[in-house]
Amino acid sequence: MKKPDFIVWITHENTPASGSEPNTYWLRVGAAFRHREGNGLNIVLTPGIAITSGKLVLLEPKEKDPTDDNNNPYNFN
Repeated sequence: MKKPDFIVWITHENTPASGSEPNTYWLRVGAAFRHREGNGLNIVLTPGIAITSGKLVLLEPKEKDPTDDNNNPYNFN
């Protein structure tokens, strides 16, 4: 299988109590591939995922930085 052109994510914002700033959690839910003609995408989602926010985020994959703390949603491999 070829490498995806985009990684598909959903985000969930959690509002903590006591005036703290909200936290955004990222969950990888699939991959997207460009059509050969370049005029569309095929999106493949993990079966059983509920997308309650109604919003998908597509980001281009980037090479993983070995020094990354694994909390960065922009590094995928």
